[in-house]
Amino acid sequence: MFACGLTIFTGAENTFAADRLAQFITRQGDRLYEGTNEFRFLGLDAPALHQNENQLERNYSNRFPDEFEIEDTLASLEQIGARATRCFSISLDSPANDGVPVYVNGMRRYNEAAFRTFDKALELCHRHGVRVILPIIASQSFWGWRGVDEFAAMRGQPGTNFWTDPRLRAEFKEYLADLVNRTNTFTGVQYKNDPAILAWQLGNELMNYFWDRKLDDKSGAANLTAWSVEMAAYLKQIAPRQLVMEGGGNRAVYLADPNVDIISEHLYEYWRQRSNLPSDLAAVLREAWGEVKGRKPLIVDEFGMGDAHNLQALMDAIKETGCSGGLLWSIRPHRRDGGFFYHSENGSRWNAYHWPGFTFGLAYDESHMLTSLRREAFAIRGLPTPPLPPPTCAPVLFAVRPDGGLIWRGSTGAAIYQIERAPTVNGPWRLLADNVEDDPVSDAKDYENSHATALPAFYTDRAAKPGEVWCYRVKGKNDAGASPWSNIQCWRKP
Repeated sequence: MFACGLTIFTGAENTFAADRLAQFITRQGDRLYEGTNEFRFLGLDAPALHQNENQLERNYSNRFPDEFEIEDTLASLEQIGARATRCFSISLDSPANDGVPVYVNGMRRYNEAAFRTFDKALELCHRHGVRVILPIIASQSFWGWRGVDEFAAMRGQPGTNFWTDPRLRAEFKEYLADLVNRTNTFTGVQYKNDPAILAWQLGNELMNYFWDRKLDDKSGAANLTAWSVEMAAYLKQIAPRQLVMEGGGNRAVYLADPNVDIISEHLYEYWRQRSNLPSDLAAVLREAWGEVKGRKPLIVDEFGMGDAHNLQALMDAIKETGCSGGLLWSIRPHRRDGGFFYHSENGSRWNAYHWPGFTFGLAYDESHMLTSLRREAFAIRGLPTPPLPPPTCAPVLFAVRPDGGLIWRGSTGAAIYQIERAPTVNGPWRLLADNVEDDPVSDAKDYENSHATALPAFYTDRAAKPGEVWCYRVKGKNDAGASPWSNIQCWRKP
């Protein structure tokens, strides 16, 4: 069970009131452990766990997820069987003046409202038993995120100096210290002492910094690797209880470095085909495992954008080797004001996944992939797939639109919704519609822009006659059962 409505973040509360993450994950050789039990997982990346990227209001008031959106993400992962996820990197201010709120406003200047969002996410990770991998900085300069170039620009330097300039390296260490020593405003626990952080990843796709900019990747890899070794050693010094994951560079060096705990791998059929690389993801994974076996754990921290059979074979390979885990890219939650957040992948047919899968996702086998992923998430732990839980959160029905259109805040795990109407709030209630989805967008590209647009109604009562008054209620359903009924909203047909 979890809170279903909007919650205003308040001050420090009881530390981990429903703690399911009491132990830090540790490494022994090429395996991860939770206590004496091996820790393995399959799940999805949750890049929007700590900040929303798309469908932002013009005043950016929904830039940072509220408690409902964070909890919807984590509860969805819990229902899928995921024990770990990975958010995207921490956002930085940009000289381009994006205007969008970020986490880091300048050198050692931080957005407290943003970090309180991540505080809440960590608190709720304990409730749902989901650990998070945090990439500290992005190689890319994506709108609303920013990364290496923008960190260097805070000192008026080009991004290429980020890897080698002594002052920038020292200031990045100060940033790391500020980050790991932050005290969570909800739990009173410093980040470095929180088992919910599975690993600090040095960055997101750091080798892409050189490839994307057509720079010399040989010298770039050398500089990146030296930087990574230095930062990994510093992280181990200031946050010794947590693991460090590399983000790109010379794998042979990382395998020999005692301060790098986890080797990462990104596997996308779509991108490998575009780069004329072998696209049998299972074969690529087995080759990577051959490099690290007996030395370091391997996590496929992003995979996807491929044929369902190819992705299934990859999950089988992850499961059959000693690979510690894999994360499908990626999940987006319900929105607080109805529907889901969307994200399309470079104009391809793949979009973000929405639990438990909907008609819109047929183009990329959404329901099938999520069902398969759930099965494998338990299988990798040696467990049978448990029955799906019914939706536990009652939908929140918003005011009925003048044309009779109904929109509601969704219920985690609900595949469809049932709508009833009555002439008064006391009934008698009669079925109006069944099998209605709260994922009605016919073209995500039209909906996925920098600012939110009007959400299409999930259902419109076209049977009402002028002058009639009707009251409505909604409940979410899946194969396991139904949620409680929503609140009631009444409307007079003009």
